Amino acid sequence: MKRKFLGTVCFLAVYSVFAFQPYVFGAQAGAFAEHYNAGQNYLMQSQYSSSIVEFRKALRINYLDNSARIGLINAYLARATYYANQEKNYEKAANDFRSALFYLKMYPSKEQTVQNSAGMIASATDNLNQCLKVISADTTAGARYKKAEELRAMGNFSAAAYEFSKAAQSEKLAGDSNMQIADLMKLLGNEPRSADYYKTALDLKPNDGVLRMKYARTLDKLGRYDDAVVQYNEALANSKGDMEVLYALERIYLKKLAQTPSDAELNANIGAIKQAQGDFETALSYYGKAEQLNPSNITTRINVGTLFHQRKEYQKAIQSYDSVLTLYPDNTQALLYKAQVYKEMGDNKTAMNLYKKVLSIDPNNAAAKSEITGVMKDALPPSEYIAYLSQNGSENEIYDYAYKLHKENDLENAITAYKAVIAKNTSIVDAYVNLAICYAAKNDYNNAVSVLNTAKTKFPANNLVLKTLQNVQNDAASTKLASASSSYESKDYKKALQEYLAINPATEDSMLGAAASYQALEDYNSAIEYYKKAEKINPNNADTPYYIGYLYSEQQNWQLAETYLKKAVQLNPQSEAKELLSYVVQNGSLAILNEGIDLYEKNDFQIAMIKFNEVLKKDAQNAYAYYYRGLIYDEQKQPKLAINDYLNVLKYSNEFPIANYMAAVDYDNLNNYKEAYKYYQKFVSCYTTDDEYLKYAKSRMEELKPYAGG
Repeated sequence: MKRKFLGTVCFLAVYSVFAFQPYVFGAQAGAFAEHYNAGQNYLMQSQYSSSIVEFRKALRINYLDNSARIGLINAYLARATYYANQEKNYEKAANDFRSALFYLKMYPSKEQTVQNSAGMIASATDNLNQCLKVISADTTAGARYKKAEELRAMGNFSAAAYEFSKAAQSEKLAGDSNMQIADLMKLLGNEPRSADYYKTALDLKPNDGVLRMKYARTLDKLGRYDDAVVQYNEALANSKGDMEVLYALERIYLKKLAQTPSDAELNANIGAIKQAQGDFETALSYYGKAEQLNPSNITTRINVGTLFHQRKEYQKAIQSYDSVLTLYPDNTQALLYKAQVYKEMGDNKTAMNLYKKVLSIDPNNAAAKSEITGVMKDALPPSEYIAYLSQNGSENEIYDYAYKLHKENDLENAITAYKAVIAKNTSIVDAYVNLAICYAAKNDYNNAVSVLNTAKTKFPANNLVLKTLQNVQNDAASTKLASASSSYESKDYKKALQEYLAINPATEDSMLGAAASYQALEDYNSAIEYYKKAEKINPNNADTPYYIGYLYSEQQNWQLAETYLKKAVQLNPQSEAKELLSYVVQNGSLAILNEGIDLYEKNDFQIAMIKFNEVLKKDAQNAYAYYYRGLIYDEQKQPKLAINDYLNVLKYSNEFPIANYMAAVDYDNLNNYKEAYKYYQKFVSCYTTDDEYLKYAKSRMEELKPYAGG
């Protein structure tokens, strides 16, 4: 097999150990030099793994040091080459090339440059690609992301970070990949580059609260307080008072306040944080300082008002807002907050006037528009409030109110409100559906179905409309069924029948009910007809063919009764139809047997034979059928067949001693004298009537005595 070798690996020039150590002092500098020198010595002795460990320790002490980074890169490249060319372990080689590329391309800041790094990056990239090709690695973005997760779990952070960078080329994975790289940079001690990658990730995933907090903490740790405050405030806006964020902001503002204690804005900000933490007394203290330092700052006064509002000290809150409104009568924030206080106090009239004033100044004020609606909802009766919303509200506001009334089971007003929604916007499918449900809840199924049919015309493919229509129709049928059932139980069968037949579309239950009503009225033909209609709707109900079979049996239509009862037993082997089937089969056979006997007596032997065969097909032990069929065979001069049937007669019944005689005569005619004597003898032994048959048998036995024993 041809051996594979990687191309020549370039190595970076190693600079003096002290050339790039501006931030390492004292004992720390000694520790750095110890690890750095150990790394160099191990590298020169080709002890690559030990070299990597030492260089990484040196970088932990001073992540900015280029010499340690270069040494680490060279150690990874050397070990990668060894793994590939000596051990043929291309997987391990690939991981080391990944780590080298990480420290070459990703770890350093823009200010950190390495001489000849472009050539080194190209060479390492080419060698990595060769390794990946040899091991047939999947280089799709998803596969690289998965590989990166595996490497991270194994503790190979630098190689993992490089693979995440390749996965980040996918738009779908870019956000998560950059966040992973940022996490790994932090684990490797490079906080500034960690912040860079968190920012990139956050630009891609601006709504990820966890990611934003990671970025904020990193900025905070780096001393980039203004940037950290921006991120903390954004996190606070989306977290509704996250204590960790509040404490972080408090620490930053207190640090700044220590430098500029006369900053009114800082005092006000700390007051707001203390208020959010629930420390109202301390908050008031900071607000007081802020107002002393800048009496014209109305934001502080408004915050004081919200604090008193939180404490339910409503008059003090109003005083604070009024102190602003005295200076600025059109301040919408103070007006809005004052309205909220009056609303909470239960003075809806005053609150409503204040909301109206806010809207006259700022017609698009979302909070005022939303809250005035709530005030009116509490103050006005439903009918008036619906009328107000119809003129001033949106279809969504009317719908929400309709839904509230619906949940409260105020069906009349809910119906009015849903109609108002549809009047404003005929495209809101839920309004039609819920309106129909309200009608159905009042048992007004005609209106419910009418509304849903209108919706079906407008939204022909909407599953909700179609399903609700079906459910409403089913509910309507159930209600009508219940009424019909009540009439039936009261034995008013004619009324029950009318109610069952009025159900449209017809259901299995309505057809069964109609059939039962006809049966109670003794109109069996109609009962059978409607049982069959029910069976057509649901052919798997074992009771229905049982009912049909029963009615046919009552009419002595044994053949149809048997057909339907067999179907019932097939559907349910435990059905009581099983017992009735046995009775029907027996009576059906008897009827056919009687028909056959009647035909025999009329000398219509051919049709009679068919009847007897039909009986024997149903009942293979029917002695009568065998006897008469034997007689027909005798008439047809077929004694052997006749003998066989007579023997079956004797086998299955003791009621036909004459069968012995008939068999004896046929044996006699076939010159089988031994058997003839035997059956004459049996006949004589059991036949007690002294007639010509007995006399003939006895005389013939005398003649056949010579054959008796032999």
